[in-house]
Amino acid sequence: MNRDVQTRAKLARSSRSPRDPVKGASSPAAQIANAPPAQTLRGAPKSSRLARHLEGWQPALLCVLLAGSGAILAVPHPAEPSFLPTPMPDPRGLARSREADHRLAQKAELEPLDADIRALGSALRAYGIADAASDQHAVVKSRKDVALTAAQALALDEESVLRLRAYQLRAFLRAVRTWEITGIEGPDLTELGGGFTGMLARNGWVSRGRVLLDDAALRAAWKRRWNEITGIDRPSFQPTLDEHRAFYRFVLVYPIGPSGAPAGASQGAESPYRLKKIDEIAALDPAYPADLARGIVLYRLGRYLPAVQAFRRHLEASPDGPFTLRARGYLRAALGRVAEVEQ
Repeated sequence: MNRDVQTRAKLARSSRSPRDPVKGASSPAAQIANAPPAQTLRGAPKSSRLARHLEGWQPALLCVLLAGSGAILAVPHPAEPSFLPTPMPDPRGLARSREADHRLAQKAELEPLDADIRALGSALRAYGIADAASDQHAVVKSRKDVALTAAQALALDEESVLRLRAYQLRAFLRAVRTWEITGIEGPDLTELGGGFTGMLARNGWVSRGRVLLDDAALRAAWKRRWNEITGIDRPSFQPTLDEHRAFYRFVLVYPIGPSGAPAGASQGAESPYRLKKIDEIAALDPAYPADLARGIVLYRLGRYLPAVQAFRRHLEASPDGPFTLRARGYLRAALGRVAEVEQ
């Protein structure tokens, strides 16, 4: 009997609505079932409906702003030319040239050169002494000796002549660094550089006893001079394209003034010297934007109509290049100057 009563009591308790373990709280299911009906959109407040209409406006506004900015940037504005592009040598190419010179110099040091090759080296040193002394009679005579011995050396062995040049290049570079430290012009600097230190002073290529040419430009400049003195123009003796780029990068940044006085990068001076060097590098480096550079120099010289023509040639040849936006701005500035002159 008691068992039946207990069983009926348990059944009665289990039939009641479930309660949450927390006192006085319904279970999640009961809360959902007993929740009041949600407000419909029609009955929602006006501010809520407006928020729904404006939902996602931030991304749309950002797109509009970006589109407007693109349109503004697409329209070039007149810009005074303030950037002169310079050739860009590949550091890896310069490293390969240095390594090749080092190997040749090492061979010249370890393996004795033939007498005819050494005769060329002696003739070059004699020329350097005459050049440093500005002795024109001696310069002419020694130049003839260099030409004669160079022809004999080349007839014997071209690679040996390259070894001689690399060996002398290394000696010259060491002499330059010694001069920078001590201020003393040693025999190697005089004999292998001739009037090098005087040329640096005249061109403004030395500052506080330090040579402004970097290693790559200095190597290229010396090789060009060596080739000119000897009259050797064989392809194997020519500086590499990256060496040419290093040299012309320097002379465009530090040009020589019309009377031989230094123009200097900081002074912003322009001269026909720069135009000449632009033509020279353009003949060597097809990647160099020569017309853009010509236009900039011509503009700074006040030759606005030729500058317009140069900028147009650049844009025709490279309508979507890395300098296009600059060139368009420079062109508009040049056109404005032409209009001012014609008024």
